[in-house]
Amino acid sequence: MGCRTNTILRKNATVINFARSRAQSRVSISFSCTVLEIQNIGHSRRISPWEVIRTRFHEKMQ
Repeated sequence: MGCRTNTILRKNATVINFARSRAQSRVSISFSCTVLEIQNIGHSRRISPWEVIRTRFHEKMQ
């Protein structure tokens, strides 16, 4: 019984780690897009980079 429980716990840990790494990669992709957006918008309109970041995160929270 103990071996089976350990196997299940290990599988759960793997699933949790996988989910966590996917969430982190989503955040980094989102952040990269935000940085590109800041660079593009910053050249065309004089807008604060923080304003762009704030807007992006408010959109995600809703």
